[in-house]
Amino acid sequence: MAVEEWKVIWKGWVMDFDNNTIFIFDVNGVLIDSNEANARAMAAVFTDDPQLQERISKYYLTLSGIDRGAKIRDIQEHLIGRPFTENEFELRWEGFKKLSKKTMLGAPLGQGAKEVLGKLRDAGCTLVALSNTPSDELGDILAGHGLDQYFDVIRGGGNWPKAESLLRLLEEFQFKPEDCFFLADGKGDLKAARAAGVPFGGIDPGTGEFDQESGIGGPYRNLAEWGRETGLLH
Repeated sequence: MAVEEWKVIWKGWVMDFDNNTIFIFDVNGVLIDSNEANARAMAAVFTDDPQLQERISKYYLTLSGIDRGAKIRDIQEHLIGRPFTENEFELRWEGFKKLSKKTMLGAPLGQGAKEVLGKLRDAGCTLVALSNTPSDELGDILAGHGLDQYFDVIRGGGNWPKAESLLRLLEEFQFKPEDCFFLADGKGDLKAARAAGVPFGGIDPGTGEFDQESGIGGPYRNLAEWGRETGLLH
């Protein structure tokens, strides 16, 4: 059966692998296995102290699916324990911007990323990359991994919630929420999907991020596992 003819009754949704479906992909932790590398990069912009770096790295990994500005503020509040001095937030932001681009370019692709994107592209689906990574960095990172060629739309984020990014996307392109499917790895992403009414599939390599959640697809360890369950990959 040709891929464009596939229709899967999956987790209560009818999923058409054809040009009526918009697949929205988170980038960090889904398309690129970069969460741990980004955690170390964030720690490095706050301190040279190895013990504090370890604490920041571990804490960063609990802040999944929220925007970069919120992560910097949370770390400052909970681990540094004092207000920002003048221009300190901006210094942290710019420092992480430089380091995270390097770490994401050097990180491996998520398992099954190119295979899934290729199958969906061949089927004529609309593919969107939606990330909290700022747009200028995001485009370079996706191009560096050879992923930019698969996407119809690439949208970065910044100092605002993922829910706002997703709602802006739907409004800009007049996408109907029921025609979309969002694959991401954080509870902040799930919150965004629920706010927008978009069906959601969780990607979790084993952290238990979605263990207490219902009404979602998965969780799946990676895109390859999702692709096999839906019949997209064999």
